[in-house]
Amino acid sequence: MNPTPAYELSAKLDWLNAEPQRIAAHRGRIVVLLFWSASSVYCHNILHDLAAIQRKWPDAVSVLAIHHPKFNAEQDAKLMAEALTRLDIGFPVANDREWIAWQHYNAHSWPFMVLIDGKGRHVADFVGDDQTSAIESRIAAMLESAAPAGPKPGQLKAKARSKVFSTLNAPSGLVIANGLLYIADAGHHRVLECALDGRIIREFGNGVPLFLDGSAGDSSFHRPSALAVHRDHVYVADTGNHAVRRLSLLHGSVDTLLGDGRPGHLTSDGGLEAAVARLNNPCGLCIHQDSLIVADSGNNRLGLLNLGNRQFTGLVGGGAIGFLDGVGDRARLAHPLGLAGTQNFLYMVEGTASSLRTVAVPEGRVNTLIGHGLYQFGNADGNRQNAAMQHPTGVVVDEGRGMAWIADAYNRKIRSYSLVNNQLSTLPLMQNLVRPSALALDAESLWIADSAGNHIYRYFFESEYLSRINIHAA
Repeated sequence: MNPTPAYELSAKLDWLNAEPQRIAAHRGRIVVLLFWSASSVYCHNILHDLAAIQRKWPDAVSVLAIHHPKFNAEQDAKLMAEALTRLDIGFPVANDREWIAWQHYNAHSWPFMVLIDGKGRHVADFVGDDQTSAIESRIAAMLESAAPAGPKPGQLKAKARSKVFSTLNAPSGLVIANGLLYIADAGHHRVLECALDGRIIREFGNGVPLFLDGSAGDSSFHRPSALAVHRDHVYVADTGNHAVRRLSLLHGSVDTLLGDGRPGHLTSDGGLEAAVARLNNPCGLCIHQDSLIVADSGNNRLGLLNLGNRQFTGLVGGGAIGFLDGVGDRARLAHPLGLAGTQNFLYMVEGTASSLRTVAVPEGRVNTLIGHGLYQFGNADGNRQNAAMQHPTGVVVDEGRGMAWIADAYNRKIRSYSLVNNQLSTLPLMQNLVRPSALALDAESLWIADSAGNHIYRYFFESEYLSRINIHAA
């Protein structure tokens, strides 16, 4: 494209972690303007990559991220501040509630990147989360002929993030097994094994967001989320590492079953050896017989890992984002985030479509219970035709009570879907939740991970009492 003067950023932008930014203030530096959405896993990938570019050229390059709220809840500054912490974003971010910059730069999908040279000219556009190499190459070429930039002033940087002193930081996965509670402590990049009173027994992961197998103390995770237990192992959706990890409860060790730390795609319709299969932001797990079902969110599909022969196959979804019932790869999924199962069915919640859907196993037939499309969401109880949710992230099935319990994250509610009369209801709670993200179930209670609140709650069905669990060191 021919260079054109870059549009100046609107004064109406709400800067979340920096002083108000102007393109003119960054003259002499290359600006990467990122248009993104917090609910898109594709954007999570590019945020990570652009952070590396910013670290490589801290003074010569300025990354500015302009967030565009797809969901109503993403208008909330406090919720967005939690997202910045959870995603570890270290460059200036603004919330463009009125989509002003989006229109100025003619963005049409996210992630969308605009490259602005040191003279304030718009010189290139990039679309998608696979453009990092192209962006980096273009920046390197531009810097060869650019005058050296001096040290970047503090007002052009993000403010220092507040430290999280709570025991938990964005807990994003729960599972109960053998009288113990397992927590994916995403913001601290670890998995905790706890007694039911909250006492920490063991910690897996050293807290550094890397990709390392080994002993409990030497291994590393990056934003772990969903958990599942089978026999003597806990399986972990290591979302930021695009991997599925396995914790040995007998030996206290961590190894990798799927993924290599980079986002990838399942490129074969047949089975792949687990060692060569690659994932993109796995966010949900569920045990079905002797297999592990994986919600490969960035690939908009469910995959099945045979825990016996280590074959990994596609179950449903065709890779492209969409919303269509069907069988196998003819069905279209929209960022599946949470999974739960019965003997014959999986229950799946999708963030982008705000939906609850079933998947018949093993034939892979997808049927929608709640949800109407990629841009339809709301906050309504009632029958399945009229009920609505907003970016649900977790689900558990309570066959004894005939319910599917749902973490309706952006509505800040726990919802119950009756498997008998197909009605969606809201569970009344004595405590307001901030962003419930994950659920677990035992015979007498529902466990809730409130990711943005950094708390774990236990709701007792008989007494209707909600107890906050004090997660603490022994």
